Amino acid sequence: MQGMMSIVQRMLGWTTSELETHHRLTRIALVLAGLAMVLRLVFWVYAQRYWDDALIACLHAENAALGLGLTHGHGGPPVHGFTSPLGVLIPLLGDCLHVGWGIELLKLVSLPAAALSVLMVLGIGTHPRVQLPSPLMVVAMGYVAVEHHQILWGMAGLETQLAVLGLLGTLYFMLTLRVVPLGLALGYCMLVRPDFVFLTLIAGAWVLFQSPRDFLRVVGVALALYLPWVTFTTLYYGSPIPHTVIAKGIGFGWPWRSEDPVTFFTLKRHIWVTLSEHLHIHLGPAFGGHGAGIHKFFTRGPESPIANGMFFLAAFGALVALLRRQWALWPLVAFAVVYGLYFVFCVPVLYGWYKVPYTIALLLLALWGVHQLTLRVPSANWRRGAQGVFGGVYLGLFLLVLPQCFYAERMIQRHVDNEVRRAAGLYLQEHMMPDDVVATEALGYIAYYSRGTVYDWPGLASPEVVAWSKRQAPEDRSLENMCRDLKPAYLFLRDLEVLYNFKETDWLKDQYDVVAHFQIDPEVRDDIPWVGRNIDQVFRIYHRRPEGAAIPHDESLFPRRAP
Repeated sequence: MQGMMSIVQRMLGWTTSELETHHRLTRIALVLAGLAMVLRLVFWVYAQRYWDDALIACLHAENAALGLGLTHGHGGPPVHGFTSPLGVLIPLLGDCLHVGWGIELLKLVSLPAAALSVLMVLGIGTHPRVQLPSPLMVVAMGYVAVEHHQILWGMAGLETQLAVLGLLGTLYFMLTLRVVPLGLALGYCMLVRPDFVFLTLIAGAWVLFQSPRDFLRVVGVALALYLPWVTFTTLYYGSPIPHTVIAKGIGFGWPWRSEDPVTFFTLKRHIWVTLSEHLHIHLGPAFGGHGAGIHKFFTRGPESPIANGMFFLAAFGALVALLRRQWALWPLVAFAVVYGLYFVFCVPVLYGWYKVPYTIALLLLALWGVHQLTLRVPSANWRRGAQGVFGGVYLGLFLLVLPQCFYAERMIQRHVDNEVRRAAGLYLQEHMMPDDVVATEALGYIAYYSRGTVYDWPGLASPEVVAWSKRQAPEDRSLENMCRDLKPAYLFLRDLEVLYNFKETDWLKDQYDVVAHFQIDPEVRDDIPWVGRNIDQVFRIYHRRPEGAAIPHDESLFPRRAP
């Protein structure tokens, strides 16, 4: 343990006296860092989870290792069909050793990244300009270690854990103003997620405010790490902007629905619904592993009272930091405000892994709010006791639901992703001809296992779909219209899409036949926790009927609404 303490001291740049002051809390942090790694390893082995979007990125790495180029499809110019550079570069290292190891390497790297994330929280909370009380520090570190969604996406093959580490590392090095580590952290953040450009701007403004003479040095170090990637993508793809960003921007448009008039009340409702039902929902115990729907524990409504309470504590903590000019917390407040506005007004679809770093920022501000409230308690012992009770109850709720969350992820992987989506991809691999195309929204599993050409909606890896969208009026851009106009040989569609999203299906019945049907085994369906929130329960594969062929088709095979 003493050796680990010395490593933490060097990593955080502490003096010997600082290590002695925080000796007990550092030991707790090391235990929680170890717990973070153990829980993720257990989840990896037990659930064997592979998120659909992780397979999108890893297919680029596998294609590169096979000599097909750093691209998603086969043939044509390379397509920049991934958003996170490190989400592909790390798997590429694994796939260069053995094709198929890439996604496992990213999971492996997420293990130490989780431990380092816990230690970065330790550095932030114990910094002399912050000094968060020890009981609340344990809450912050414990949340990073044990909250289900802090575990899920990193251990399902996404770069999420790396993003959390990037945020926390940047916040810590802003506090310490260590020039080289801060520059490296900012360059690293840009390699994790392009939207971290907002974080880099916040950090740049902070350095200009705190130490202007260090600004150019920080920028220089960051650019030295990030510019090679910008240069490569510009030369290789023709632009450093990922194709995924363009596809989502054109296909999904703005989050505000055009039919809603912009009034004070509709604006207020849009903001609160986005915040309470999507953005800060994971501040309370919840389960988002089904992808589209989120199950909230300890409530029957669409919102989580626990999450809402923590959000209001975060707002209070941010307000105190601003009014009392607690400068050390201003970058954290700026991050929460900027990203809150970005998610509410600029992001049309809020995927769960987008929100994980943002949730950490809100949690730290909420704990600061708790700290400010408990300062009113005159007795130090009573104050620490109140903070300890709060922290114990709060973390206890997450630990209480964690086993059921792990079980649900295992069941989803086995009976939805493996038996439905992977099985469909393998079916297409067997039946598609080299020139055939399949259209779908569910890109990851279908492309990875079919290894065929995919027209995905909204065109994350399909320049043809983006080109089609550009020719359409915004209101005409949809999965249905794309499938109808581009006329691919195969369609892979959810029954929910055909029955409830498509405006009319005559064209589908006139031009396509159902050739395969994939659904969750009815005998195990009810054993999957909260399965009603899963939209991937039933898919059908449609095959385009040859032009002029008078082949009767069986309409009973098409999806029908339940009576």
